[in-house]
Amino acid sequence: MQIGLHRPRATLGGRVRYTTRATLGGRVCYLVLLQLSCVVLGARSLLAQDVRDVVREHLEQQLEGEPEAKPKPKKNRPKPHPSSPDRPAPASSDSDSGVQFSVSTSDDSPPDPTAPELPQRVFGKHLRIDLQIGGGYRGWLPQQFPQVRVSVGTYYVWNFEVKAKIFRFLNIHRGYYESNGLAGPRTEEAAVAAQVASYVPKVAWVLGVLGIPLWKAWEPILRYESRAFHTEAHPKQPVCVVTDAVANDLSSCARSTDALRMTSGFETLVAGVRYDYSKEPSAVIETRKTNVPPITIGIGLMSYRKPYQVNVNGNTLDGYLFDGRFRGAGLMLGADFAGGPDRLFANVDAQFGLGEVKLTKSLTLNELAPESWLMGYVQGNATFGYNLPLLRSAPTLMFVPRASIGGASFFFFKTKDTKDNEKSDAAAVNWDLLWSVNAALILSL
Repeated sequence: MQIGLHRPRATLGGRVRYTTRATLGGRVCYLVLLQLSCVVLGARSLLAQDVRDVVREHLEQQLEGEPEAKPKPKKNRPKPHPSSPDRPAPASSDSDSGVQFSVSTSDDSPPDPTAPELPQRVFGKHLRIDLQIGGGYRGWLPQQFPQVRVSVGTYYVWNFEVKAKIFRFLNIHRGYYESNGLAGPRTEEAAVAAQVASYVPKVAWVLGVLGIPLWKAWEPILRYESRAFHTEAHPKQPVCVVTDAVANDLSSCARSTDALRMTSGFETLVAGVRYDYSKEPSAVIETRKTNVPPITIGIGLMSYRKPYQVNVNGNTLDGYLFDGRFRGAGLMLGADFAGGPDRLFANVDAQFGLGEVKLTKSLTLNELAPESWLMGYVQGNATFGYNLPLLRSAPTLMFVPRASIGGASFFFFKTKDTKDNEKSDAAAVNWDLLWSVNAALILSL
């Protein structure tokens, strides 16, 4: 087989054209090669088309074909729901699940028996009440002095408490009384005097926190608490109990080492506003829908009395014992963390502002201080506990162990800079520590 080229032959217009001379075998070979190339090109296009079709078919089955695969399990579900085979889909819809788990805590719709929302109420969403009864151990650790030992007040106590949300008009955040068959917390005769020995009140604690939810997120509140402890002061050396009668002439004051008894009272009043980010202010135990805790801010007043010796940064004026009365007014801040069933909770509050210490009815420690010094105070309390459900029915019964610690401190602080940089700009004059452990049962109605 030969394929040759003849010499170029000129054509009209000056073009050159080659002529092909091929034998019969050459033509056959040419046709075979042409057919093979067509087969290869056709196979390539067929292969490419097959890959696209396979991928497209897979995607259509996994994406568009997925809804067709969902109803298949539903055909096997009529056994537990024979009368309504078409209802499983609405049961898992967004509208029902939103009402049950994330929108409302009301009792109008029945809770899911597999995971009931606690606590379960019996009076509905418009009236929610938590009743508590319990007992514990409470103590007061007063400031000690080198020559006078003040007894630590510790008592076994029982308590009763109520919290309630009454429609949208009133929140009882805490109605509380703690006692062990004792006298009231306010006794006008309480003083460091001989007749006080006949009054032996041990401890009492009255507390109330009311809120009026006028706005969705803001709630004005009013809180008052009053406590009383029986206190004994034991001088290690003869001391003068300073009263108004002997304040002007200390030489007439008889010194003694006898134990002195008095009632130490604590009172706190707060007027403020509580901000609840959930816009559903409530006083009762419930699972919160937000992680932002309710915050309280307001004006706080506090006062208490106890046996006191003048003490500045640990340096005590020995030989004189006063019926010290401590008062303060300032800013109050507080926050409530968590608190739902099966959860830890914490309540924290603090006051700080300007204070006053009265040594007698007509004499204060403030007026005796240098001109550039003022008195301030810090008072606070923190409570921690856990809500453990015992009965998960309606009403819900919970066991709540908790502990609290708090106290107050008064101090002088300097208002003007002086050339003397060796002395501190603050000087403590008093401290007291209060603590308690408690266990209670709470019935949610």
